[in-house]
Amino acid sequence: MRPLRQSFCLGLCLAVVAACQSLSPGTPGPSVASARTTPTADVSVAIVPAVTTPTPAPSELFTLGAGQHISARGSYTDTETLAAGPMVCRIERGSPAFQHLVRYPSGTVIFSNGETFPYNQEDEMMHPAVVLPLSNLETLVRQEWGNGAHFMVTEAYDSLLSHDPAQTNPALKYTLHFEGRSLDVIPWPPAPDRLARLCALAHAAAFDWVHNEGDHCHMSVKAESLCGLGWQAPR
Repeated sequence: MRPLRQSFCLGLCLAVVAACQSLSPGTPGPSVASARTTPTADVSVAIVPAVTTPTPAPSELFTLGAGQHISARGSYTDTETLAAGPMVCRIERGSPAFQHLVRYPSGTVIFSNGETFPYNQEDEMMHPAVVLPLSNLETLVRQEWGNGAHFMVTEAYDSLLSHDPAQTNPALKYTLHFEGRSLDVIPWPPAPDRLARLCALAHAAAFDWVHNEGDHCHMSVKAESLCGLGWQAPR
């Protein structure tokens, strides 16, 4: 039995020596880390973000000069009708559509309420789709000029047909104010040098069409008309 045991030990030693010689000098053996399955990459690193156009910060925004207008897609040539849709009707006071106009919740926005009662509250009445961009504009104005700076809404919904003054035929008057889808705003306290910037901020606030009319910013939204809700004056 002793010769067999010696033969077995000798064979085992030769196998170990052969294994050691197969590694070149200075080459480490396999480590624990390299033997593991390659870990999944961190998701935050592996995901490639989609290519999008970022919304510029207020400090990077342009100004919109007197007479210029701009659509939501950044076009200076789009008409209001193309950018915000056509006027469908004139919403009449007391109609079902009139009941769906909303008043902007309390905030730092100032409303002129320049008409006589009961029409003085029309400057606070608007299509529901106007509320969000108006809120955005309120935030951007505070960021731009501080908490002491505001803007005034001088016109919103209009049932008195005071807009489109060049048109002498009331039946042909045309403006989105008649549907509550347009606002006119000015810096407050009055600051004509801020008007061009205010119009630019209105574009950033997600109004679909903004026009610097020289003494105020006119802004409109594209939204489903309320005119289908009841009796209205057609175009």
